[in-house]
Amino acid sequence: MNRVAQPFARAMLVSAALQAVLFACPFAAQAQTGLDPKWIAYSRAGAGNSSLQCFTPNNVAVSGGYLALTTKLETAACRSIDLPQAEHKYTSAFVAMRSFNFLYGTVEVRAKFAGGNGSGAWPAIWFLDSSCQASDPTGTDDPCNGNEIDMTEILGGNFSQVNQQIHIDNFKHNDGCQPLVADTSRNFHTYQMDWSAGSLVFKIDGRTTCTIQNKFVPSAPMYLKISVYTGGYGGPVKESTLPWTALIDYAKVTQGSNVIFEDQFNDSPAAPPAPKSKQKKGKVQ
Repeated sequence: MNRVAQPFARAMLVSAALQAVLFACPFAAQAQTGLDPKWIAYSRAGAGNSSLQCFTPNNVAVSGGYLALTTKLETAACRSIDLPQAEHKYTSAFVAMRSFNFLYGTVEVRAKFAGGNGSGAWPAIWFLDSSCQASDPTGTDDPCNGNEIDMTEILGGNFSQVNQQIHIDNFKHNDGCQPLVADTSRNFHTYQMDWSAGSLVFKIDGRTTCTIQNKFVPSAPMYLKISVYTGGYGGPVKESTLPWTALIDYAKVTQGSNVIFEDQFNDSPAAPPAPKSKQKKGKVQ
């Protein structure tokens, strides 16, 4: 996904004045009703080679125990620090950890994507270096370290194959795997990544699907991002398939036996999470 985050022209320095603009920028939308404030819903244009949509917090909702990310055939005007103000044919959704980041641990996300084979949807669950975290809601056009991990990415409109990959040192290292899996737009799957020094082990539904062991595995804190782009590496958009709604059941990060980040996506962030066995009862999968 750093194909998206990689800016067209990176500045050599970011002044204190620019930093002030970034933090005050209207692109950095506040949490929406139901979305815990530990997340941020982006409000900006896409970037790089997938700039067909405007990301809007209006397309982010927490309902029925799920985080719902919706993509629509809906004309909207938006911009980012990568792109000037322009009108786009689609709106979509993008959320990320607002300020939390971590170094090493096990990440688990249960999700069902949207769009389906040949739709042009490009969903991803991915991680970017924490040096990009403050400016990412505005477009990441700064000299941050773009090292990236794609835990789960659907490319080319093939929802029966998952891309699990890293992009390191300006695409110098791009190790990864593309395991086959039951249609990710029709089935919930649990995506897991075990991250330790020099090692990444990816799993789907408890089955190991990819292992990367090398010294260039990221070794600095990262943050979780969940996005749905239109077109680009998703292939041509088939408008008859819209709208799309991806559902995220839960996201969790553990280090050893300690849960350091978790969201069950209950309707009210203030409410304590329901017991797992009860919370999942009756969910349509």
